[in-house]
Amino acid sequence: MAERLGQYRRSSLGELLQAQAVSQAAIDSLPDPVLVLGADGGLLNVNAAAEEVLRLRLDEGGDALGRVEPEVRAVLERVRAHVVGGRGAYQPRGYEEAVRVEGSPDGGRWLLPRGSPVHGEMGDVVGATLILQDVTRLRRFDELKNDLVATVAHEFRTPLTSLRMAIHLVAEGVVGQVTEKQADLLFAAREDCERLQGIVDDLLDLSRIQSGQLQLDVREVRTEELLEHALAAQRTVAEDRGVRLSQSLAHDVETVRVDPERLQLVLGNLVGNGVKHTPRDGEVSVHVMRDGSHVRFEVRDTGEGIPAQEQARIFEKFYRAPGAPSGGAGLGLSIARDIVQAHGGELGVVSTPGQGSTFWFTLPQSGEA
Repeated sequence: MAERLGQYRRSSLGELLQAQAVSQAAIDSLPDPVLVLGADGGLLNVNAAAEEVLRLRLDEGGDALGRVEPEVRAVLERVRAHVVGGRGAYQPRGYEEAVRVEGSPDGGRWLLPRGSPVHGEMGDVVGATLILQDVTRLRRFDELKNDLVATVAHEFRTPLTSLRMAIHLVAEGVVGQVTEKQADLLFAAREDCERLQGIVDDLLDLSRIQSGQLQLDVREVRTEELLEHALAAQRTVAEDRGVRLSQSLAHDVETVRVDPERLQLVLGNLVGNGVKHTPRDGEVSVHVMRDGSHVRFEVRDTGEGIPAQEQARIFEKFYRAPGAPSGGAGLGLSIARDIVQAHGGELGVVSTPGQGSTFWFTLPQSGEA
């Protein structure tokens, strides 16, 4: 028997089974759930953490993923489709993509999905390996930070309003004549108050978005009216900097279904950024066109462009690119992205240093946002 066991272990089958056992032990040692899905969506393998957290077993047969919570199953399918569709590994954009799994003793876990392709012998993608990283503690820290920011912004609002009003009354001479030097100081103070008010408004918008309190008033509006409002808000600044503003509207997008107030905030931010980063005699143009079942907005500028290493980070909260103009808290693009995503669209950028930038976003128009 010992001799036969030795021969068996030296055989190809024995080596294969041993390698399989080592591989399974390796993924079982990982604390985060790991799932291997086939190109058709079938479950090929799981580790011990996935069995415990998602309450599924590979040997149950049938549709094992059908027993997983619908929200978690939808996330798994989205990541699998991304990887199997040939779009490479899937990397989450932030903690907001984490999905909650109920049932744990501490009140549930937040899992952040990641995906990598599984290649066959011919190099084609035959499946996807999904890792659900446990970010429960990190998400709770992020929520505490957001709550603190929202509280501070609310507390700032009342005294800041009183300060703005007082400076305005003094600068206008309502409470007495002011000298020219005093007027210059008051004007600078008023500008700083307006800048601070903008930061507070951004922080409050951000807190509403992250708490799920952003309510969209979606209705049919004229596209040309949206563009006119967005450009009019930036025209004075553009004229002072010697930057031309223009617009182009396709004939088949006369109206769009959006929340006009929120979308004007997005367009105003993109146009304003374009004006800030465009030199004198440059141009910032807004283009709207049909793109299948979506409407595509593009804000193009002839500025200095954005380096490739910065393009992936400019949509992060509180991120300010090196050399960016002073003022603001680095929240404008993050808020714009959240508003576009709340409409069911996407926002991105295409830029080459020295050749300007094009910020674009799409909005679905085939159904309700």
